[in-house]
Amino acid sequence: MKQTIRAKKILFLYTELSGYIINSFENALSSGFDVHVINYPTNKEAPFKFTKNKNIYYYSRDQFKSSHDLSILIRDLNPGAIFISGWIDKDYLNALQNLPIKANKILMLDNPWKGTLFQNLWAFYFRIFHKELFDFIWVPGNPQIKYAKKLGFKKQNIFDGLYTCNNKIFNVNNLPSTTNKTKVLLFVGRYSDEKGIKELWQNFISINSSLEFKWELWCVGTGNLWDSRMLDKNIKHLGFIQQEKIIDIISKAHVFVLPSKYEPWGVILHEIVSLGKPVLVSENVGSSYCFTKNGFNGFVFSHKKKNDFKFKMKKILELCEDDLEKMGKESVNLSKSISIESWVKTLNKIYD
Repeated sequence: MKQTIRAKKILFLYTELSGYIINSFENALSSGFDVHVINYPTNKEAPFKFTKNKNIYYYSRDQFKSSHDLSILIRDLNPGAIFISGWIDKDYLNALQNLPIKANKILMLDNPWKGTLFQNLWAFYFRIFHKELFDFIWVPGNPQIKYAKKLGFKKQNIFDGLYTCNNKIFNVNNLPSTTNKTKVLLFVGRYSDEKGIKELWQNFISINSSLEFKWELWCVGTGNLWDSRMLDKNIKHLGFIQQEKIIDIISKAHVFVLPSKYEPWGVILHEIVSLGKPVLVSENVGSSYCFTKNGFNGFVFSHKKKNDFKFKMKKILELCEDDLEKMGKESVNLSKSISIESWVKTLNKIYD
């Protein structure tokens, strides 16, 4: 009698969905996993519309009123691995206590280690009260590995590459040709103070006024600073744009800027370099260590150094077309360090 191969069942206790994480779920599905996801409602500041694969089981977080309800689902599903997104949801943590099933339990963490008093106190608390709940931890990259060790995880139980862009969409070969003659500096993100957008507007207006050939700054996004956005003839506020239309905007840009004061990772940077664009990013962007090589595919600046943002912006805006093109090619090379293939490979390692 022929034996049926049972799918590897996994459960994600997640927060807010995004296009890149849904792509990861779909690749897990196509790689033989049976995928179940509990998720929060869509963020109003990032109202992405997703087409969910009907073969992935999605559950609204609202339908679970307590950790007991979550425990019942876990018992009934009997997954081989349970992934929990951070520790913000106490019911998620409580549901892992005294599980009636045997499963690998994985913490997903994207907070970088800053060494603050709060982080040190929390790491101490976590090691005492929560560490025993988890077998492994999965983080985006180096900025988070130190935090993982502080939480008590050993090197062999730490995996990186948690986030990756959708390589099928964000691929330099997919870029439509453009005849846009005006040079464009592009920002994509929330209109919030932590994104450094006010400093971006101020520096751009100051620098652009001194340039012989004017640039345009295109800003894509929305947020609590939308109503106080800076108005200028060379700044375009495009509002929120869905992922399927963003490629056309990016194709017209010459340089991408991400001036965040706090950005644990920033998948958008991976997406942009995959499309072959030079970048100007803050050192506070977690993924900058991976996808930006200072002076090769763009520049990294520090908000702590006076006028460093303005100096680096002026430097990149004054580059010639040939230099920008060379930087774009280097971006593509750097983008290949993390991929959906490596994500699935790590998922298999964790499950087994």
